[in-house]
Amino acid sequence: MPKLDITKIAGQVLKGDMVAASKLIRMAEEEDPQIYTALKELYKHTGRAYIIGITGLPGSGKSTIVNFLIKHFRNGGRSVGVIAVDPSSPLTSGAILGDRVRMLEHSKDSGVFIKSLATRGTYGGLSRSTLQIANIMDAMGKDIILIETVGVGQTEASIMNSAHTTVLVLVPEMGDYVQTIKAGVLEIGDIFVINKTDKRDPAELKSNIESLIRHNSQSSSGQLWDQKIILTSSLLKTGLDGLTTAIEEHRNFFNSYLKKHYLGKRLMQEIEDEVLNHFIAFCRKNLIGLIMQEDLITDDGKVEKNPYKISERVIEKLLNLIKE
Repeated sequence: MPKLDITKIAGQVLKGDMVAASKLIRMAEEEDPQIYTALKELYKHTGRAYIIGITGLPGSGKSTIVNFLIKHFRNGGRSVGVIAVDPSSPLTSGAILGDRVRMLEHSKDSGVFIKSLATRGTYGGLSRSTLQIANIMDAMGKDIILIETVGVGQTEASIMNSAHTTVLVLVPEMGDYVQTIKAGVLEIGDIFVINKTDKRDPAELKSNIESLIRHNSQSSSGQLWDQKIILTSSLLKTGLDGLTTAIEEHRNFFNSYLKKHYLGKRLMQEIEDEVLNHFIAFCRKNLIGLIMQEDLITDDGKVEKNPYKISERVIEKLLNLIKE
């Protein structure tokens, strides 16, 4: 990307300019080094938005719930940013689900800013740029930021470090599945939504979740949040008001008891992500050249096939480059 007037663009973002925000988001996605100049300027203007994470298996109705929450918060006069993290195309690394298509009804609302983001195979279902984009949306003045992530699994726990409230969406058919997964997966949820209750009795799944909650209750700062289970049907439009009530209850609890702990954990994650990203970029830039310097074919014509020995030598050379 050509060199831009980053200070000017950052100033426009602070005024809520969507075009300017889109430019920075593109830079974050493309890992353009110029993004760090903008983020350093914008970061002092963040911390006002409330971030809600929505996660669950594909087909559980996450996007329908996100749509409902957009309407709810807009009806309350709050501006909304949405980061829809999609699986990557194995060929292009681009987002393939196209959450924007499912949210077209909000496309003309200046109070809603939606961005689809490809995972690119990164840890925890969140692309590296998700936190950066959340900060951009926060700085541009969004009151609420909704992050919809891909799937559900142990790695999805990373969303806890970026969301103030995490909603885990399940469906009644997952009753047997929930019994087989590690309880740690369910610990990511502050609120459990059992969706599509019009299709099957949710009693079994609800009972399984309640059992796991009893044995794996979370506590923070000496305070215990009573994890909620909300039964909903997106088709019949039932139970969704209960979800918004639960979110507001958790927000009050968060502000009273969890905020300080969250801020420390969020800061730790952002520092870790940025250091690792820079280190990975440095390694990628130099790795192939260092490997090519290795004598993969010995003097007697034999191919060096021991990747562990080669890796050890390459790592030593990388560390020496870092020291220089």
